[in-house]
Amino acid sequence: MATSDQQIDVVLDLFNHLIQDRRVLTNRHDNQISEYKARLTLTDGSLLEFSEINVLGIQKRKYAFQWMTASFDLLMRWDNALHHRHISTFPHHKHVGDELTIEPSEEMFLEDVLALIDNQLLRQ
Repeated sequence: MATSDQQIDVVLDLFNHLIQDRRVLTNRHDNQISEYKARLTLTDGSLLEFSEINVLGIQKRKYAFQWMTASFDLLMRWDNALHHRHISTFPHHKHVGDELTIEPSEEMFLEDVLALIDNQLLRQ
């Protein structure tokens, strides 16, 4: 399912308490492709960079959600890049703590990622 700018805004509003700053890096739409990339600075200083590319007409979605420390050290990245075919949830997977620690993951959407981060920060 494609995510529109309006849907992204609704999700970001739901998690406004978690977001200190929002920077849109790419917001491009044409008849074939919709592409949205942004960087969020969260209230604890960590960063969430995300991108979503939708190929319209064939219902193809490529995504990556990368949660990092303020110094850009990877905390977690969820994506559906077409590698790691050995993962049971291929192509959906997550990188935990570094690029080499790869685990299964369900398909992720911005709301899912922000909810997980919110829960994690509440536990700290």
